[in-house]
Amino acid sequence: MKYAATIPHGIMFHHFHNDFHYRGQGSIDSAEFEKLLLFVGVERIINPETWVERLSNNSLKEDDVCLTFDDGLLCQFDIALPILKKYNLKAFWFVYSCVFESGIGEFEIYRVFRTKYFNTIDDFYGEFLKLINSSPYFKKSKNAVSEFDIDAYRKIFPFYSENDVIFRVIRDRALTKDEFNHVMETLMGLYKINKKNLCENIWMHDDHIRQLSDQGHHIGLHSYTHPTALSDLPYVEQENEYLKNFSHLKKICGKSPISMAHPVNSYNENTIKILKKIGIECGFQSNMQMRTKSTEIKYELPREDHTNILKTIKNI
Repeated sequence: MKYAATIPHGIMFHHFHNDFHYRGQGSIDSAEFEKLLLFVGVERIINPETWVERLSNNSLKEDDVCLTFDDGLLCQFDIALPILKKYNLKAFWFVYSCVFESGIGEFEIYRVFRTKYFNTIDDFYGEFLKLINSSPYFKKSKNAVSEFDIDAYRKIFPFYSENDVIFRVIRDRALTKDEFNHVMETLMGLYKINKKNLCENIWMHDDHIRQLSDQGHHIGLHSYTHPTALSDLPYVEQENEYLKNFSHLKKICGKSPISMAHPVNSYNENTIKILKKIGIECGFQSNMQMRTKSTEIKYELPREDHTNILKTIKNI
């Protein structure tokens, strides 16, 4: 069976595991990664430079595929990169910058917490919802979930379970960033967690990013702090997110980034105006649907999550 594709798209990767890097929800090992590449077809995977060139002159083919890695994770460098080298493949690497400049990336730290301290992800969701239900945020969380079309969302993002979606609705729609952080800090406090300890070996460092760029990979924008609802931010705050991200990556790589991926698929017309203003030439979504039929399609390129492809492989 051949990997089916009717539109050019990226394949999206996040987490990888081995004896050093922890196994988490959706993570894969090097063998699964290599198996996926062979199923897709190494010969049809084009490098970022070719992708951007074909995009600019409207010559992408329907079976063109590129590889993308989000969030600047060290596990990607340690586990995926050697396989890419084996097949002489290059990829897009979308990096958010705050964690490279002494910031703390709560988005990823909370993921480590729910992976390492709970037997299953649903055990975590149970504790999270228990805390929400006894908090001042219960009513607006309940309303947000009841008003949200979970089934429709899962058709667009089939790799999410119902509980995955409920958690994200509460995080991104019901609560403010400070309210969500308060809930998570309270829950972590019950487990006596030192947040700084969870930061160890999560992200790459500047030298890793520089190496990737020097080897011919494209380093692209992914915002500065990875907000989970970037589209809710006013224009000035969105612009600040991308300008700081742009400045950091340009300083490390010695050249201006020209690609990006929308964090948590969150963007709006203001986002696209900002991306055009700073010279971004292509941007990726995190699903296979085109959100608009506008002329700005180059900022809404589709991506398939690797978990969906692995499910296809397992069902063969």
